Amino acid sequence: MEGLFESVANKNEILNIEINNIETDFDFEEIEGFLSKQLEESFSDLELLEGDREKLSDPDSLGKIVLDEVWKQFGNQIGLDMTNETLIQKYDREHPEEYKDIADSVMQDKRYKDANKAMKEQQQTGNLKDEYTGKDLKLGEKANLDHVVSRKELFDNQRRKQANLDVASLANKGENLKPTNESLNKSKGAKSNKEYTETRETREKSLVEQNEKANKKIDESNMSDADKRWQKEENNKRFNNKIAADDDLMMKADNGARKAINKDIRLDVAKEVGKKAGKDALKTMAISALFTLLKEIMNGLVRFFKGKSKSLNGFLSNMKESIRSFFSKIYSVLQTGASTLIGTIVSEIFGPIVSLFKKLSSFIKQGISSVVEAVNFLRDKKNKEKPLSVKVAQVGKIITVGLVGGSAIFLGEVFEKFLFTTVPGMQIEIPLIGTLANMIGLFLSSLVSGLVGAIVLNLIDKFISRKAKEEIDQQIIYKKNKLINLQQVQLFAAESYVAASKENVMSEISENHTLAKDIMQQSLTKIFAGDKANDKKNKEIISDNQKSLVQMQNDLEDLL
Repeated sequence: MEGLFESVANKNEILNIEINNIETDFDFEEIEGFLSKQLEESFSDLELLEGDREKLSDPDSLGKIVLDEVWKQFGNQIGLDMTNETLIQKYDREHPEEYKDIADSVMQDKRYKDANKAMKEQQQTGNLKDEYTGKDLKLGEKANLDHVVSRKELFDNQRRKQANLDVASLANKGENLKPTNESLNKSKGAKSNKEYTETRETREKSLVEQNEKANKKIDESNMSDADKRWQKEENNKRFNNKIAADDDLMMKADNGARKAINKDIRLDVAKEVGKKAGKDALKTMAISALFTLLKEIMNGLVRFFKGKSKSLNGFLSNMKESIRSFFSKIYSVLQTGASTLIGTIVSEIFGPIVSLFKKLSSFIKQGISSVVEAVNFLRDKKNKEKPLSVKVAQVGKIITVGLVGGSAIFLGEVFEKFLFTTVPGMQIEIPLIGTLANMIGLFLSSLVSGLVGAIVLNLIDKFISRKAKEEIDQQIIYKKNKLINLQQVQLFAAESYVAASKENVMSEISENHTLAKDIMQQSLTKIFAGDKANDKKNKEIISDNQKSLVQMQNDLEDLL
């Protein structure tokens, strides 16, 4: 408001300067045009603001908000439920095998058999080296082909499941198969090379005690001395093979194997996550678009049945309006797909944790969707000028929707379990969605969460509506004050113009009088400045004229 008064004061000051100076190029029409344009624009803005205020009534009735929220939650929950399963959960569902079966299949895999055969052939040539001790494996020594990264570790690897890779394809990679002596291989067992080397001191101490006990037992046996010597030599040989492990060689083999395995896992995880994120986004957009279209068609039917005319043209007109409304909301469908895409990627990043909970993936996607929507609202240029209270309320509204949706996810699971275990027929499978219990559970959870969410949203909408009205009221007051000030400036300019015009006219009259006086004076001077030769004659004539003038003056005085 202060800025407006300053602007008016500045314009008044400019007008005063122009009027005081009475410039000959003073253009009142230009100022009048400028002020008229300002008034026209201000009146137009005021009409728009007053129109917006009339349109800005209280939020929709609670019943309509409830219906909209139930629709939204039901479609949302179906979309989330269809994309809820993580890659790890999917792998576990499709591969229910036990570890023993998998471990046996790894040993029967053609790649392992071929590698084992090649190792034995190399030992026959005398060129086979123990990769864990650095020693040669001579003919007659029992050589084993060890899985550097054990089958058990690969079986339990959650990222492998995300990559949809079977244990055998990783366990039997060339980098993961290393020849070593049988004693060391059995001693290592399913432990990793790192774990095996880190416990070296404790392990060797235990091996020494075990070897001493075994030799003592042989000494106390009834075997012959030759058999005792032979048996003790075998014990000592096995003991030496076990403790001959070179830590550096074992860790070198371990690092090489893990690097090759992790590379395959990373590449395939990226591929699988990318495919799943894309599919989830398409599924969610399809469900969202379907429910949005159904909602608009239902609204069109309601309008048709409420209308007075029940003609075919009226029906088609309402349907066209519904289709137009649907396409106007297509951006929200795309935004839902983008949020699902991001949510899927985030869920899979934390896959091993998320997979422990059935609905956690959906909860993460719902939360990300709310955060993305809130960020988009705050970044929108149209919302930057809104009061902070309205921004906070709107963001709170978005977060509320996310929380309500999140609670609906877990509530739906509760309903599903109850119906599945207590109501007959609820176990019937529905293609692409799940059991009948799941479908009804989704609807019930959407209904409950929709009621709760609608009540909260209604309160927030009323607050936002009240704040918006207050803002428009302030703008209307500002515009009216601006109009009054502009009108005052316009009136002042007109009055100043009249005063200036009057002053100019009076000045011109005064100048004309002065000019006339000068001209008359010059004429009289010429008349009385004749030739000296005619001076006498002129004097006589003047004398006669003077006498005549005196007589005329006397006559006039007598007449008066």
